[in-house]
Amino acid sequence: MDVIGLTGMSLLQDIIVDSKYGFEFPQEVIAKTVARLTNQIWKLIPMRENNEDWKKQLDSVIVEIAGLNEIFLSNPLFLPLLANLEGIRDDSIEFELYRTKVFGSISLLQELKK
Repeated sequence: MDVIGLTGMSLLQDIIVDSKYGFEFPQEVIAKTVARLTNQIWKLIPMRENNEDWKKQLDSVIVEIAGLNEIFLSNPLFLPLLANLEGIRDDSIEFELYRTKVFGSISLLQELKK
């Protein structure tokens, strides 16, 4: 369902996203969730560079994205996003590829806002 309203001279469009539970989520909620997850994914780069526990951070992100996949009825964008994140779990991956996959994951996540 699209809700369209006028505010002054600008057109405001608030897209409602349906879910598994029948709840409707305004696009603003989705945008805030994507922004927060983007920050969580971004943190993976300095955490690995600084030999911090990046795998725990990665696991947390993967669990949340897998949950979102269930809630939002298997959006096809979740598969490559989860595949990228699962793929970087391996310690033997060179940092440059790790970094590239993190940025690719962020780009895929941004697609969810559209």
